[in-house]
Amino acid sequence: MVQRGAPVDLAESVVSDCVVQNLVSDERFTEMYVRMRVRRHFGPLKIRGELRQRGIGDQVIASAMQIEQDLWFDSAEHWAARRVRGELDFEHRAKLHRSLMNRGFSHEQASVAIDRINGDD
Repeated sequence: MVQRGAPVDLAESVVSDCVVQNLVSDERFTEMYVRMRVRRHFGPLKIRGELRQRGIGDQVIASAMQIEQDLWFDSAEHWAARRVRGELDFEHRAKLHRSLMNRGFSHEQASVAIDRINGDD
């Protein structure tokens, strides 16, 4: 608001009124952000890092990320499965593993997802 020319005291007043009326909330933002990133198949490590960069506290993040662990494995598998055509050789497995790690999945989640796709259950 200030960047668009509103006086600072007016902007602070409006924001504080919104906070009092629960129209602005770190908790709600965090919950929506986590849901959005999970739907786009990003892993917990990346989501947590992005939220920290946005100034969200660890307690709020932990509360919003209380998601079943199986969801992360399934999400990693779903994302990876869309990128696989046929058998996976060592090089393709390594590339896929790096890609999953870059998306914020843990080593274990990436390995399990690749094993499931490859039929190595």
